[in-house]
Amino acid sequence: MQTRNYEVRASDKPLIVEGTAIVFDSPAQIGDYTERIAPTALDGVDLSDITLLVNHNGTGVPLARSPKTLGLTVTEKGLEMRAELPDTEQGKSVYEAVKRGDLSQMSFAFDIGSQDVDEQTRSTTITAISAVYEISIVNRAAYPQTNVQARNSAESENSMNKFNPITSAVFDTAKDVTSTDTHATPEYRTAFYKSLLGQSLTESEVRAFNLAKSEKRAESFNTLTSSAAVVPTNTLNTIIEGIRPEGGLWNEVRHFSVPANLAVPVGTPTDSAQWHVEGAAVERKNVTTHNVTFSAFELIKILSMSAAAKRMTISAFEHYITSELSKSITEAINVAIVSGTGSGQPKGLLSGITWNTSNSLSTTAANIVDGILKTIAKLPSGYSNGAKFAMNNSTLFTAIYPAKNDNGDLILIPDAQNGSVRRLFGFEIVVDDNLPNNIILFGNFKYYGVNIPEGVAIETSRESGFANGLIDFRALTIADGKPIVPEAFIKLTVTTS
Repeated sequence: MQTRNYEVRASDKPLIVEGTAIVFDSPAQIGDYTERIAPTALDGVDLSDITLLVNHNGTGVPLARSPKTLGLTVTEKGLEMRAELPDTEQGKSVYEAVKRGDLSQMSFAFDIGSQDVDEQTRSTTITAISAVYEISIVNRAAYPQTNVQARNSAESENSMNKFNPITSAVFDTAKDVTSTDTHATPEYRTAFYKSLLGQSLTESEVRAFNLAKSEKRAESFNTLTSSAAVVPTNTLNTIIEGIRPEGGLWNEVRHFSVPANLAVPVGTPTDSAQWHVEGAAVERKNVTTHNVTFSAFELIKILSMSAAAKRMTISAFEHYITSELSKSITEAINVAIVSGTGSGQPKGLLSGITWNTSNSLSTTAANIVDGILKTIAKLPSGYSNGAKFAMNNSTLFTAIYPAKNDNGDLILIPDAQNGSVRRLFGFEIVVDDNLPNNIILFGNFKYYGVNIPEGVAIETSRESGFANGLIDFRALTIADGKPIVPEAFIKLTVTTS
C-alpha cells in the first residue's frame, strides 16, 4: 500500500468539503524519482467503500465513506471528491483547520498495479492503480497542484462539474495558503516541554500544541495516555545528529523517512556506456530496480525523573531528553542493523541475507590476506564504488592488524589525510562492535536501509511513581530496517584453524 499527498482548503458552512484527491499527468518528486500518474491509471478501479480520514488514521470513526457521504468521480483531471463531514467535534475541528489553512492538503493510500520506471531520467509513470483504500486530509503534499476546499450547500450543488481545484489551488496558494511544519514552531517547542514538565502554557502555546496534536502522523503511535505528543522538529534533528558521532554502521547505511508499507524503488548499478558508431543503433538496457517496503515497528524507552524536574529549565530538560534518546535509539538500531531478526524488529544484515557459497567464504587467520582478496573478488563490480569493510574492534586488532603480505609488509594502510581512517587494499574499514568476533562484512552499505517515518512521540505519567515522587516519560519511535539489495554484501568468516 502506498500513499501520495495533496493540498486542502476550506470555506463556509455547512461542513462540506470537495476537491481533487488524485491528479493525472502532473509531476511530483517522490524520493529520487519524478512520478506521474497516467490518465488511465484508475480504469476499472472499484471506488465503493472508500473512507475519508485524517492523516491516514484508521483507528477512529471515518469522516465520510463512499458512496453515501463521500462522492468520488473520475474526470480528465483526476479523482474528484465531495464529502459531507459529520456534525461532531472531530468533524468541526477538521473543518475549521481546513478553513484556516492549518490542514492544507490531501493524500490517498493505494496499491500500484503496474508502472514504467526509467532509471536514466529517474522518472516513474504509474500506469495502473490496482486498489484505492482511503483518502485523507493531511498537512503536506507531494502533488501541490491538487487541493480540497470546504463549501456551503448552495456553492457545492452540481459543483463536481464546475469546480476546478487545480486552477483554484494556484490562485489561493499565491494569496495566503501556506504549508508549515506545525512541530517546528517556537510556540510548539515550549508547549511540548512545558506539558511534559507539568508547567502552565500560555494561550499561544495551547493553540500551537493543540494544532500540532490534531495533525496525527501517518503512522499512529500506540500511546497509552492522552498526553502523548511528537517531539519538536528541532529536537528530532538534534537526536538524529547525536546518533552520528556514535559511529558504526548507522553512518554508512541509507536513511529513509517514508510512510510504512510504501514500496520505494532503488536502482542497482547500471551497465556501462557504449562506444557509438555514427548511424548505428544503440541497444537500450533494461535497468533493474529493487523495491523496498518498510514495516512499522515501535521502539520504546522509559525515562524516570524526580518530580522536582518541574523546576528544570526547558533547555536543560531538552538536553536531557535528546541525549538519552540519542543513546537509546543508537543502541537499538545499531544492533538491529547487524543482527535484527525481522520479527517485531528490523531485519539485520546477518539474518536478512541468505548466505551461501556465492556470497560468503571462510579463511584461517594465517591465510587472512588471501581470504580478504577473495572477498573483494566476490563482490559484483558495480557495488565496489563506495564499498567498505565492517568488523568489530577485536577482529580488527587480532586478525587484520598483524596480517602481512608476502614481502612482510603490514596490509593495513592508515590514511594520513583523514586521521584515523583505516584502509584495507584501498577500502575503508568501519568498526562496529555489534558484529560478532571473526565476522567481516564487505560491501556497499548504502544498500541497507533504515526508515524512521514519524519522529519520536513522548507521553508522561505520574501514576507509577506516586509513592517515590518520580515522573515517567515513555518515548516511542517507529522504525524499520532491512537489506535492500542482498547481492551488495559479502561475508568472510575467520576461523581459528
